[in-house]
Amino acid sequence: MQKQFSLEDILAMERFYRRDFMNTISGYRSCHLLGTLSYKKVPNLGLFNSITHVGATPPHLGFIIRPLTVPRQTYHNIKAQGYFTLNQVTEELMHQAHQASAKYEPDHSEFEAVGLKTQYTDTHPAPYVAESPIKLGLELAEEHHIKANGSIFVIGKVVEVLIDEVLIAEDGHILLEKAGILSVAGLDSYYKPALIDRLDYPRP
Repeated sequence: MQKQFSLEDILAMERFYRRDFMNTISGYRSCHLLGTLSYKKVPNLGLFNSITHVGATPPHLGFIIRPLTVPRQTYHNIKAQGYFTLNQVTEELMHQAHQASAKYEPDHSEFEAVGLKTQYTDTHPAPYVAESPIKLGLELAEEHHIKANGSIFVIGKVVEVLIDEVLIAEDGHILLEKAGILSVAGLDSYYKPALIDRLDYPRP
């Protein structure tokens, strides 16, 4: 039986029930480990499921930072250094990635805390997750304050990509299923998606 919820019903839900309800009802989302470097050069790592494709030419991606009512290490590091990385999560990395969402002290490396290795290149200062099969290096482009709830939409320009060439199809399509990339719903539920089909470009 279909049940109807009004806005008032949703707001009246118990806090954690409402959090899980609204975090999962929008469906599956991507799952990335976001790497930054603090002004003290301490590697920082956080788990994010709000990554959004902004454009391909030039390539930009964005993500949501919750309101700055408490210190947000990821945001402050990006503002200080101007760079960050996005690293896709596989089933093998699931437990370490989930643990990376814990609140560690600013002088404690999450990479070290969860047992993941940092990887750097000569052209990008922020740390990559060495174990991730698909890594993107981004430079801060702009940010937008969301008046509705105080969140911040951060946009980064993709300046570097690290990927095993066997994961790239002849037409440029990334074979996410071959890499074993996970998706997530809510704050604690991980899924392993499978390709159903690739359809032709739609035309009238």
